[in-house]
Amino acid sequence: MSDIENNLSLSGIKKLCNFKFSDYTTYRLGGAAKAAYFPETEAEAAAVFDYLKEAGEKYTVLGKGSNVLVADGFYDGFVICTKFLRGIIKEEHCIYCRAGTTVAELLKFCIKEGIGGLEYLAGIPASIGGLALMNGGILEKHISENVSSVTVYDGKTRELSKEECNFAHKHSIMRDIDCVVLGVKLSFSPVPREAVKEKVQYYLKKRQSQPKGKTCGCVFKNPPDASAGMLIDKAGIKGLKYGGAEVSSQHANFIVNNGAKASDVYNLIAEVKRRVYDFCGVTLEEEVIYIGDFDDFDG
Repeated sequence: MSDIENNLSLSGIKKLCNFKFSDYTTYRLGGAAKAAYFPETEAEAAAVFDYLKEAGEKYTVLGKGSNVLVADGFYDGFVICTKFLRGIIKEEHCIYCRAGTTVAELLKFCIKEGIGGLEYLAGIPASIGGLALMNGGILEKHISENVSSVTVYDGKTRELSKEECNFAHKHSIMRDIDCVVLGVKLSFSPVPREAVKEKVQYYLKKRQSQPKGKTCGCVFKNPPDASAGMLIDKAGIKGLKYGGAEVSSQHANFIVNNGAKASDVYNLIAEVKRRVYDFCGVTLEEEVIYIGDFDDFDG
């Protein structure tokens, strides 16, 4: 982190100029932004938010950088990166995770403390704030089932109840409001440590068959009563390439960066959507979040 400077106008909050999205996303793609701030406390995150809002600056919030595709060109704005906003506090019937806490850190804590009910998250390369924002999880269960509340900052600190989060399939109210997620309160059940560890290992093993390499995770939401990956597979699209981007031959709902540009992935997503619609009349909806400006599909 030697290239991250301190910004005196924000009381020493870490700042990185000429921020490269490709260094901070799981796709390893995307252009540069003016700069990124790395708050380590909720107060620092609020200060950065207020500073950028008052200055009228464009900005985006980034956690662990999974489930996003950032355009190749220059992002004429700033990044609030919450990857250092970490920590877990155990309460009587729930735990509070700051937004940047990773799934791996959470589950290590769960094993140590005998906390059950969150093992299904094992292997997801995400931060807890990002998971809540996207209502992430697995096919059988999403994090909304464990969420008690989400703390956000939108000019003031607010604790949104589970109901106020308006969770839906891979969606929450946090995607619709101008805010930064500060932390998530999760419910749990006391479970013997070894039982938690065994269940974590079970879910990790299940995820071993997923594609390796540079991906964002699943690209498309599952449509009602169907699997996006299965529809893509049946349409004969596995292995389809656009530039350096390829639909995974292992799991059709993954697109792998094999030396791609972000525009390659973007165009391949559009082509997959077109072919699936032609095949079965279903319009797939992206799960991946776009950051920056993408040109229209040129296929």
